[in-house]
Amino acid sequence: MYHVVIFTGIHQSASSIYRPIGAYRIRTELESQGYNVKVIDHYHSLTEEHIQKAFEKYVGKETLWVGFSTTFLNTTTLLADRSHFYMRLRKKYNVPFVIGGAKAIVEFLPWADIFITGYADDAVVSVTNHLAQKGNTPLWKDYKGKKIIDSNHQYDRKDLSNIGVTWKPEDAISSTQALPVEIARGCIFNCAFCNFPLNNKSKFDYVRVKEDMTNEFLRNYEQFGTTYYCFMDDTYNDSMKKLELMHDVITNLPFKIKFDTYIKPELLATWPDQADLLVETGLVGASLGLETLNRDARQAIQKGKNIEKVLESIDKLKEKNNGQVKIQCNMIIGLPHESAQSIWKSHAQIINNKSIDWWNWYALQIHSKAHHEYHSPIDRDPEKFGYTTKETKLIKNN
Repeated sequence: MYHVVIFTGIHQSASSIYRPIGAYRIRTELESQGYNVKVIDHYHSLTEEHIQKAFEKYVGKETLWVGFSTTFLNTTTLLADRSHFYMRLRKKYNVPFVIGGAKAIVEFLPWADIFITGYADDAVVSVTNHLAQKGNTPLWKDYKGKKIIDSNHQYDRKDLSNIGVTWKPEDAISSTQALPVEIARGCIFNCAFCNFPLNNKSKFDYVRVKEDMTNEFLRNYEQFGTTYYCFMDDTYNDSMKKLELMHDVITNLPFKIKFDTYIKPELLATWPDQADLLVETGLVGASLGLETLNRDARQAIQKGKNIEKVLESIDKLKEKNNGQVKIQCNMIIGLPHESAQSIWKSHAQIINNKSIDWWNWYALQIHSKAHHEYHSPIDRDPEKFGYTTKETKLIKNN
């Protein structure tokens, strides 16, 4: 039996399997504290019978809590719609249920006991120690009669000297899979549409230590032959200093790696030398927050920069490795000062741009201050950006 059991999802594309890092990071942290942790992935494929068997096999008197990492889950169909099932399990096993991950409070789950939002490394240690009667009461608050912890504020972990993940043979990792690896946390920017809670960090804050990253790359290669990664970083290219650090780490490995990551395209225009550093270290997939090609809209959301120069920098990145890096652009519908005609014009430019391999369009969401945890500048003052809002009631069918 295990002290902690965590269910998590997997995202599987046509070419690879992508794992959310949270459950495995928590397992690594808790096991360093002496707890035994079992992560059960592919939750989206598990029937109630499968879940029942997992409880029978892994949950016992020693179990302190059972967790559900929501990042890659449809929380309605996979959690809320199974409420009666989980209420029965909660009663039978008498063990607290903990909800975490990116969608931790998208659904209120009456069968859950504790909700943890944000980077939960330290919060889960506090909760686990408390449930093991070895620590103080965690810094939680009331949430509809349950307990909630906002890790990003109440357990704001600043020491990133040891945040690697120790993967195990039981995780069934093949050498062709892309593993997630954290490079940094937070973002130094404050785009008007973004409600990420760790915006406006200072430069070079929340960046991992060189030796810690080197050890993780070496360990994964030695155990699984891993050379393909998803770099978990909200703005990987936010400074030349960070890219030079990563260049030093990666080029000194005894093998080559390749990676996908999020790139801020405006910074490619600001620092043209970034393209060389990115290509030399193995960039093969770049997700770019382009948002819009409309000058007025870009100015309103604090994107800045001449859009022609930004597009030119994308072309140069593509040219640096003979077109081998795949470029994805993310665009937003509903930004200030942008008409439907302007959106269609941007769309035509994007799909006809030979340097852009694929693109996604997302609708701008303005979140209610009363019904959402974190808020963007537009959320906080929509009228300032030209929006008129009204409250709407969500009707959920039973």
